[in-house]
Amino acid sequence: MSDRCLLIFDNCSILQEACTLFATDERPMDHFAIITAFGQDRPGIVALMADSLYRLGCNIEDTCMTRLRGEFTMMVMVRLPEGIAAEDLGRRLIPFTTPLDLAVLCRAMPDQAATRQTGLETPTFMLSVYGADHPGIVAQVARTVADFGGNITDMNTRVIGSSEVPVYVMVLEIQLPQDRQADPLKQALERLKPLLGVDLTFRPLDSVTF
Repeated sequence: MSDRCLLIFDNCSILQEACTLFATDERPMDHFAIITAFGQDRPGIVALMADSLYRLGCNIEDTCMTRLRGEFTMMVMVRLPEGIAAEDLGRRLIPFTTPLDLAVLCRAMPDQAATRQTGLETPTFMLSVYGADHPGIVAQVARTVADFGGNITDMNTRVIGSSEVPVYVMVLEIQLPQDRQADPLKQALERLKPLLGVDLTFRPLDSVTF
């Protein structure tokens, strides 16, 4: 074999190896969707949603579910399979969810929002509010938290007691930016106590990795 043929052969081999390398490293980008489903609470809702998403090739990642009196609601973040867009997923879920009369909303989740955050630990606090039920408690507490740069990441509220003497209970999880001190917010919340007629506690929350 001539030197020229050897050179051509070597160049072809290098090109083939390069193509193989790029093909190996080239992975389809993950895309995510956020699904909200709600309806009358009954056994089997979670099983139905999980099975439906599995059949459609979705991978369940993060979930949040709760029951509000007789209604069940859930939010599910899923990784979409190749070939199914978020808009198509909502339509394909209808045959599965109709028998349980579930309302389902589905939208694409921005890739940046779906990325797991591994940055610095954010200071987290728990705020508990307890007092006679009346309009405006949530609005004024939430506005105060927002005015001091707080981000409410979780909130649970319940009306307990009798119908004659209803009592409102609210528990919030709040994150503050790294450059914000908690004392100014705590003092502002303390000033709400006589205005709203509630008891209120604000304390640091130990971080839990989950």
